[in-house]
Amino acid sequence: MNRELTVEAILPSVERVVSRQKHLAIDEAAVRRFAQELAAQPRIAGPEDDALLFRGNRGECANFCLLCDALNFCFWSDEGWELEYRGQRWTRTHAMIAGVLRGIEQDRTWLKADRWQHATAKDIATIFAGMGSIPLPDQRLRIMVETGQVLTDRFDGQFTNAVDHAVQNAVGITATLAREFSSFRDVAAYSGESVIFLKRAQICAADLHRTWVANGHSGLTGLDQLTVFADYRLPQLFRHVGAMVLSDALTGVVDEEKEIIAGSAEEVELRAATIWIADRLVREICRIGQRVDAWELDYTLWLKARSPEVLVPHHRTISIFY
Repeated sequence: MNRELTVEAILPSVERVVSRQKHLAIDEAAVRRFAQELAAQPRIAGPEDDALLFRGNRGECANFCLLCDALNFCFWSDEGWELEYRGQRWTRTHAMIAGVLRGIEQDRTWLKADRWQHATAKDIATIFAGMGSIPLPDQRLRIMVETGQVLTDRFDGQFTNAVDHAVQNAVGITATLAREFSSFRDVAAYSGESVIFLKRAQICAADLHRTWVANGHSGLTGLDQLTVFADYRLPQLFRHVGAMVLSDALTGVVDEEKEIIAGSAEEVELRAATIWIADRLVREICRIGQRVDAWELDYTLWLKARSPEVLVPHHRTISIFY
């Protein structure tokens, strides 16, 4: 197995970035203060809204999670996008999940890989029809088709076959996704070396665990080895609490909501520092005497980043990886 595509490679690779970063700094004292704050508050380990929980058998749950996390990227846009589902209006990631659920309710074949690989632009427009348009529809169509093709050709159309081959282990599932599906191969370069993130591959494993458990199926092992999922929101939160301090130049770019190019040194440093800070938070919370894993803490952090008191904007990068 290519060790570049494993969870074990993530922290060593981001450490190399953090040790040489030029566009931001990490305030260790602020990290410790935030860890103490988190330790004193209740944590939420999974999505809080049952309206978006998929219900189905083991195989249906697995294919649903794979499809959603294949499409789980880049929901910000200047135009905005939202849709209605079950009497509620949903935005961003929640809108994507709601759209998939709505599509499945109208056509159960959307749980089958063969349907994905024959999807059309019209399908994308129909599934995600709402106010405005879902960002990057062409990329989402391409990834849906590729995901369906790979799942059909290599796993007989059932994500459970890939999961069972990885003995229901989150680390093994992450590696399988990164190895077999190019859209999950979330690897960047920094100073000529690879930096491993695997955001959507890891979140797919976590989502599958949550969905299976909520449906009464056995969950996954190895979740404690996952990192947080480096996206837009966590750097925003870490900057808000003072743990991540941006250079004056990068502050200007983020605050003026200018695009940061995917794979640039600035963007790689933002994501690498996110994983590094979160790892320090986990270690500090555990040192205080509470048990927490990064994948569990991630959702609490994500929710905090979306709270009204966080006034700094998130960085803007057009990417299929988060």
